[in-house]
Amino acid sequence: MALRVKDDIVQLEAIIGANSSQTVTEGTVTIPSSMLAADRIVKVTAVPHVKEQWVEEDRVHIDGTIAVTLIYAGHYDTGQAYYGSLQIADGVPFSHSVDIPGAKPQMQSQCEANILDLQSTVRSDGRTVDLDMVLELSATTAESQEITLVTDVAASHPAKLRVSKDSLRIEDVVGEGIAQVELRELLPLPVGSVPALRLLELQGQFRPTDTRVAVDRAVISGMMSYKAVCATTDENTGEEQVVIHRWDDFARLELGAEILGSRQGMLIYPKVAPPVISGRLVSDGQMVAVEGILACMAKVTQPLDITVATELSAETEIEVGVRRESIKVQQRGDAVTKDVYVDGTVELSESRPPLERLLDMEAKAAVTNTSVLGGRVSVSGYVDLAAMYIGRTDDFSQPVYHATWGSAGAFETSMNVPGAAALTGADVEAGVVIQDVRAELLSRDTIGFHVTAKVSCRLQETLSKEVVAEAVELREFKGRPPLYTCVALQPEDTLWKLATKYRTSIESLLEHNPALAEVVTTGTLPVSGKIMITRSDT
Repeated sequence: MALRVKDDIVQLEAIIGANSSQTVTEGTVTIPSSMLAADRIVKVTAVPHVKEQWVEEDRVHIDGTIAVTLIYAGHYDTGQAYYGSLQIADGVPFSHSVDIPGAKPQMQSQCEANILDLQSTVRSDGRTVDLDMVLELSATTAESQEITLVTDVAASHPAKLRVSKDSLRIEDVVGEGIAQVELRELLPLPVGSVPALRLLELQGQFRPTDTRVAVDRAVISGMMSYKAVCATTDENTGEEQVVIHRWDDFARLELGAEILGSRQGMLIYPKVAPPVISGRLVSDGQMVAVEGILACMAKVTQPLDITVATELSAETEIEVGVRRESIKVQQRGDAVTKDVYVDGTVELSESRPPLERLLDMEAKAAVTNTSVLGGRVSVSGYVDLAAMYIGRTDDFSQPVYHATWGSAGAFETSMNVPGAAALTGADVEAGVVIQDVRAELLSRDTIGFHVTAKVSCRLQETLSKEVVAEAVELREFKGRPPLYTCVALQPEDTLWKLATKYRTSIESLLEHNPALAEVVTTGTLPVSGKIMITRSDT
């Protein structure tokens, strides 16, 4: 045989599309009869969790549940204040679709859910609470291709070939895996603290600090922080009050996902899900016992610079069959991060009682717009704020309230991104994470805030390229062709190569060799097996 073909098998993944959609979700939660009834709602925390996702034609369907934590204020029969909480892991279900043109059922998807707005109303019975939420769902679809690429072709003298080649920078997908660790902690209350009566709310946050790829393993390391809202008794007045305790960077965790074929020097793309945790008071209210799960999906890729054949033809002596295939190649730039600072003030609405003391300040941020100009990327977005505070009253009680401010501050930053000029049609993948929130009481109705956030961005572009997937020298018969040709299968043979080489069709091969029917599903020919090609086929 005069033709010598060199090829390589790669696993490619390319983003097909991304989109987001908003939907209104309603739900009802009920305070059990074993608990005191609610006079008013202090705070509602809603955390959405995506349970199932699947790709349909031109859209991604997402099912999930929203975990609800309800903190409310009531009164004992004696008239003293009472603070209770209700925690429901699967409080409100949701189901919605996100339109992505070009999405196909066999594609992969990655989805996220976020609460944009939440309103709660307690009914006159003091036990039924209606929730109205605006939910934003984001979805990204990706297409995976395992393909054989012809990297070089040569022919023995005197045959001549015309071969065109191109260089590609690809990320060969090694594999994906799920990493999961159990959270089991004992959080001690600060020395001298009043023992807690009830645990009203427990939050956990994982902060990644390092990622690495080892042999057959992807590792994500980071620190776990906790915050607890507790009801305690004032030692002087005997009234119930709300106290917040924090344990910043309390425990170091390591998430390890088994991904066969991984090794040092490869790239890792982790996606950490919000922790699912629950807590209870132990040691007579001096400690909080935490139980839960932290999970992460990790994907490992190997950057490769390869040369592929894009055109192939024979000039003399031999006839060559060529199969071309269009591939999608994902071009990703390096991730760039930058700190941003948002300062400002917020004021209480007239319906809220004035401020006596600030207990807690929370912030969340989102990216709204990105643009590329030259070698720089501009990222802008907003910051939402929420405050828990003690209200000032004439009877010297200390009622606790919660207030929220949407789009309390805005940010815009510009970052120098290497390779931005080369990726002229690239999309920007950007995100923002809150690092620190500080607040101070300026007046009875005004709070000053300072938010530190980290903005990250990466350029990515999907390129389509037509390449040579297979090439084979056509068989020549001198004289009269035989009635039957018996062919012993070789490791490099495929149905296309056999059909092309012997000038027949794949359908004809399958018709006269029923044993090959399994190849359609498995994709692998039985090496050393034999097939028959009849003269009528050639």
